[in-house]
Amino acid sequence: MQAFSVRQLKSNPSTVLRAAEADAMALVTSHQEPTALVVALDRLGLPDTGAVRSGLALSLFQAGSLSVGAAAKIAGLPLTRFLEILASLRIPVTDATAVELDDDLAQARRWLAQEV
Repeated sequence: MQAFSVRQLKSNPSTVLRAAEADAMALVTSHQEPTALVVALDRLGLPDTGAVRSGLALSLFQAGSLSVGAAAKIAGLPLTRFLEILASLRIPVTDATAVELDDDLAQARRWLAQEV
């Protein structure tokens, strides 16, 4: 496993990614202290990398770090399938209240009426 400084990661991220793909992992250091690990999921030898991708996507979406579309892409799933999984796990797609959703819908209808 190769080690790279944060500066190297910022200036040439493709080099770090290639190293991770070659060795399965690359270490990123800050002030000579390990701070991050870049992992090539496909090289880990896991029996189901799709499950790892889906779990990561679900976790990042639930934490609010990703949009539902970005999470579906990371999971490698069509948006409709990802939404089905969220529903089956009872993970809300939005934390908006019913009033906020009604206001958004009314605004969208007004906007669409102006386009005609």
